[in-house]
Amino acid sequence: MPDEPVRALALMSTLMPHLSAGRQHSYRNAVMLGLLAALIAAAFGVLSIALVLAAVALPAVVLTYIHDHNVWRDQPFTLVGLGFLLSLALGVGAGLVQQYFAERALLTAPSRQLPSVALIVELGVLVPLVAFLAVLVAPMLVTAGRAFCHPIDALVTSSLSGAALSLGMSIAIQHDAFTRIEATATDPAHTAFIALTLGFLQPIIFATAAAVTVVRVRSAGGAPLIGAVQGLSLVLVYELATTLLAPYGARGIVCTTVVALVLAAAGVVASRDALHRGLLLEAQAALDGPGSLVHPADSGQVCAHCGAAMVSGAAFCQACGSASAALARYGALISTSATSDRPPNPTHTSE
Repeated sequence: MPDEPVRALALMSTLMPHLSAGRQHSYRNAVMLGLLAALIAAAFGVLSIALVLAAVALPAVVLTYIHDHNVWRDQPFTLVGLGFLLSLALGVGAGLVQQYFAERALLTAPSRQLPSVALIVELGVLVPLVAFLAVLVAPMLVTAGRAFCHPIDALVTSSLSGAALSLGMSIAIQHDAFTRIEATATDPAHTAFIALTLGFLQPIIFATAAAVTVVRVRSAGGAPLIGAVQGLSLVLVYELATTLLAPYGARGIVCTTVVALVLAAAGVVASRDALHRGLLLEAQAALDGPGSLVHPADSGQVCAHCGAAMVSGAAFCQACGSASAALARYGALISTSATSDRPPNPTHTSE
C-alpha cells in the first residue's frame, strides 16, 4: 500500500495485496477470531480442535479474499483448482514424507538429546527441500499464463499455495485431529504454542518462501536465483529448528514458535521487498508503452485506495501511486458497493 513502508510488518496487505476500500480489517479480524477460537480450545486441552481451527483459518480467509476481490479474474478453476487443490494434495504428500521420517525419529532419538546426523539430514534438509519444491509447483503453473503473470498475481497465488500446503501437511501428520475430537493431557500452554506454530506461522513461512521466489521469477530482471535461495532458507531453517528442538519437550516447543515467528516476519519483509522491486521494474517497462503492462487500469476505473479516477492504461494511480494490478477488479466486492455514488473511503485503515 502507498501509505506503508516497503519493509513494514504488515501481514494482511502482504499476503492479500489488492486494495478493498477499507476491508482489510475484515480479513484480519477473521484470522484473529480463528486463532482466538483455537486458543480457547487449547485452554480446555482439546488439541484436535485447536489444530483444526488454526489450520483452516488462514486458507479460508485467503480463499474468501480471492473471491471477494475477483482475483481469479473469472478463472476460478485455474486459481482455486491449481493454486489450492493441487497444493493441498502436494501438502498431504509432503506431510506423509515428514511423518515417515518423524516416526523413525521418535523411535531412535533419546529425550533431550539431538537426533542422529541421518535424521537431521532427513527431517532438516530433505523434508524442507520437498516442501519448498511442492509449494512452488502451483504458483509457477498458475503464473505461467498471461492472465496471472504479474508479480502481484504471483504473490497472491503463493499465499494460497503456502496456506494450502501447510493445511495438507497438517492433515497428513495430525490426521487424528481431523477425524476425532478428544481432550488430551497436554499442557494448555503447550497446546496453544503448537496450534500457533502449525496453524498460523507455518503457512506464513511457506507462503512467503514461495512468494520471494515466484515474484522474482515473474519480474523481468528480478534475480530469481536470489529469491530461490531466500525461500529455501526460510523453509530450511524452520524445519531444522523444529528437528533440533523437538527432543527438548516444552522448552523446545516454545523455542520453535519463537524461531517460526522470526522467520515469518523475515519472510513478510522479503516478500514485500521482492514485490516492490517487481513493481519498480514494471514502472520502468511502462515507459515503453501500455502494451508492456499485464494489468493496466481499465477505462473508468476508480482507485480503491484514494478514490481518484484512474487513467485508462495506466500502471499506477496518478494521485496516490497504487499499482493498477493491486486494485480490486469489478467483481463480487465491487458490485456490492455499486449503489453508492461516493468513492471508496480514502482514510480506511490498513495494517
